[in-house]
Amino acid sequence: MTLPTPADSFSQSYVEASAKFRVTAAGAGAALTRYANPNRGPNGEALATDVARFGPADAAGVLLINSGTHGAEGFCGSGAQIALMAAGWQRRLPPGVALVLSHAINPYGFAWLRRVTEENVDLNRNFVDHAQPHPANPGYAEIHDWLLPAAWEGPERETADAALARFTAERGDLASRTAQSSGQYTHPDGMFYGGIAPTWSNRTFHAIIDAHLRTAQRFCFFDLHTGLGPSGYGEPSYVGRDTEEGFAEAQRWFGPDVTWLSRGTGASQPLGGHIGEPFAPYHARGVTGPVLGIEFGTHPREVVRTALRAEHWLHRRGIADGQLAARIKRDLRDAFYVDADEWKAQIVARCEELTGKAIANLAQA
Repeated sequence: MTLPTPADSFSQSYVEASAKFRVTAAGAGAALTRYANPNRGPNGEALATDVARFGPADAAGVLLINSGTHGAEGFCGSGAQIALMAAGWQRRLPPGVALVLSHAINPYGFAWLRRVTEENVDLNRNFVDHAQPHPANPGYAEIHDWLLPAAWEGPERETADAALARFTAERGDLASRTAQSSGQYTHPDGMFYGGIAPTWSNRTFHAIIDAHLRTAQRFCFFDLHTGLGPSGYGEPSYVGRDTEEGFAEAQRWFGPDVTWLSRGTGASQPLGGHIGEPFAPYHARGVTGPVLGIEFGTHPREVVRTALRAEHWLHRRGIADGQLAARIKRDLRDAFYVDADEWKAQIVARCEELTGKAIANLAQA
């Protein structure tokens, strides 16, 4: 597939992105694996997570790049992955280093323009030990009905917004953001719900890393996200071992602009159950390497937050058709994906920069 500009790597739907990824990967000589999701897309299309691997099967160093953890954020991650292949990064791998691209780990959310999985679960809150008591977030219960009022337009919405504003004024911005987005395990129809069991995407991700890190002595992981921070900027956020040693390693590899998720130094709210958790057993047995979330900014935080609230409200009310539903879905996509060539070029350039640093460090380790 010929992709003359970075923007040509991006797609307008999950179906287009999935096909473009597979065609590009096959043309580049990847070993392809497909994990079929049991659900269907909005037009009856098959859903799947596709994985492309380049480099030796027994590589000691592995760079794993994942897209679509938050469904509709997959437009960005998919485009970046396809652009890396189109630019020939698979041909630049040093001996003993492999590149693995995991495409649309949450294909349901990508296809249906949702940030969550088919279980209404925020995948980036689902990687907890579900055999243990789930993390408590009492603040969420207080604001649940205000986040998702009886009506999205009119007096009910105005009353809910006023109540949320009072909550923030009384408790402070940090407490408000923690209540809203750090994750909750008590309201299955609510926002940022972490679930009570591993989702299909969770189980699939474990299968992917077990297959591709089997021989690794060192690795690097990028999870591609959008929605927070300055537009077009890709913030690398350390989500790995949560130790000073691990954070120092991440900054040695990628520079001083690496932030630390659990310490709240970046754009994202500290949270538990994130997709970095499954790498802990590898670190425990001596496999080294940084685990990073890469957050690409799109629009101001309030624009993104409102679009996310609206889409959850729409789903909770079971509204699938009509002008309001169409507008809310369009606004959600726009909140997490800037369909502009300049923004796409920034995404690709940043991904190439970080990929180059990762591969160089994997080769030297």
